[in-house]
Amino acid sequence: MSVMLSQSLQVDIEKLNKDIALFPEVHSITPDMKLTHKGVSRLVMLDRYTYKDTEKITLSAGDFVVLTIKEDPKFPARGLGFIQEIDHILNTAKVLVEEDYRGVLEGEEAQTGVIVRSLDIIEKPLEIYYEQIAKRNATGLASVEKTEEKRQEWFQKFYSELVNLNFIPAGRVLYGAGAGTDVTYFNCYVMPFVQDSREGISEHRKQVMEIMSRGGGVGTNGSTLRPRNTLAKGVNGKSSGSVSWLDDIAKLTHLVEQGGSRRGAQMIMLTDWHPDIIEFIISKMQNPRILRFLIENTQDETIKKHAQDKLKFTPFTEQERSMYQGILNYKNIPGQGGFNEGIFRDAEEKLSSGGTYTVHQSEFLTGANISVCLTNEFMEAVEKDEDYELRFPDVESYDKEQMQHYNEEWHKVGDVREWLAAGNKVRVYRKIKAKELWNLINICATYSAEPGIFFIDNGATRSLISAA
Repeated sequence: MSVMLSQSLQVDIEKLNKDIALFPEVHSITPDMKLTHKGVSRLVMLDRYTYKDTEKITLSAGDFVVLTIKEDPKFPARGLGFIQEIDHILNTAKVLVEEDYRGVLEGEEAQTGVIVRSLDIIEKPLEIYYEQIAKRNATGLASVEKTEEKRQEWFQKFYSELVNLNFIPAGRVLYGAGAGTDVTYFNCYVMPFVQDSREGISEHRKQVMEIMSRGGGVGTNGSTLRPRNTLAKGVNGKSSGSVSWLDDIAKLTHLVEQGGSRRGAQMIMLTDWHPDIIEFIISKMQNPRILRFLIENTQDETIKKHAQDKLKFTPFTEQERSMYQGILNYKNIPGQGGFNEGIFRDAEEKLSSGGTYTVHQSEFLTGANISVCLTNEFMEAVEKDEDYELRFPDVESYDKEQMQHYNEEWHKVGDVREWLAAGNKVRVYRKIKAKELWNLINICATYSAEPGIFFIDNGATRSLISAA
């Protein structure tokens, strides 16, 4: 028995079943199995959700594998293929890539579809049918029953719903249930507010790292972290601000290897009343043109300052200026030196600008999507074209007793409005035209797809975050 995967490539089912017999978690392939999915869905199933021979104890020539076809630090390309040869000394394998995944290859590799890759980025899926995953999941979910009779009863019930696609669990369940691993069964976690202390940040970071290592995505609201340059009395210094700490947390996405092959995922949020909100929004902007637009068009000096701080200008060398001027010297000469009007316009623009614009800290917060938590008060201020207060608990003026109360309770509240209503002192750091902040959010979201917006005053959502 074999399964056709393309015109020339087949999986040897008999051999695969012999390999599967070494793994008690995996169910053998039977003739009635048929669900393999197609296209991206097939790749995702095989790459993210199937049980694999991760130690490669059964890997041999002829095996069907999922692998990294194009190695790229940010956007690696995964695909499917068949092992042709294995070199255990060099720890590499020659793989014939399926035609659908050859588009990212170049040169001879693109022509032949044959590539040589490290064994470290090659994985052998033992489940190539969705029915195998459904059986493993059903077995795992039914395993909590106390008797074999009940386990069989609930196995059949779960399997019937899963195999008929009446119910499809979240990805972490598909990957983890019945696999005997310590991965999470939850795709995403809403974290508690971060306690505003070095110990609190370290503990939050530890929890994020643990969740991500087990395959979970993480959402962090950093609104409880004190603003940049706020006094930290304990060390007689100034805070580096919420945004720098949130960037440190976001970097974990690049550092933590997750359960399975699921890429790390984080969402980091800051509420509209936080004094660092402008820095937060602009810190991830990667488009120099938009930063220049903000500098030239905003009426708010803080927005202008953060845009200027993010923008990086590198003046042209004398050689570069001479090159562009040399092009323009042909503008009014018959034949124009082979240059067209587009090239002349570009040269004029380059000389006018005097250099190139890029951004500082281009990797800042790239480990996470960012969102602004919007309050009802802010949206009302936008509609009425009013000023809006950026504020935070007045930690600089707190006495010892008030500071102890802040350290113990602020991260449990996480909302400056509730903190004020409870009789605690709050400092207004500055006022901003609500429409200026609203326009900043919209401009950045339009041209860089971030930040997202999160309506924090939705009752159910806010309760979830407060209770998490």
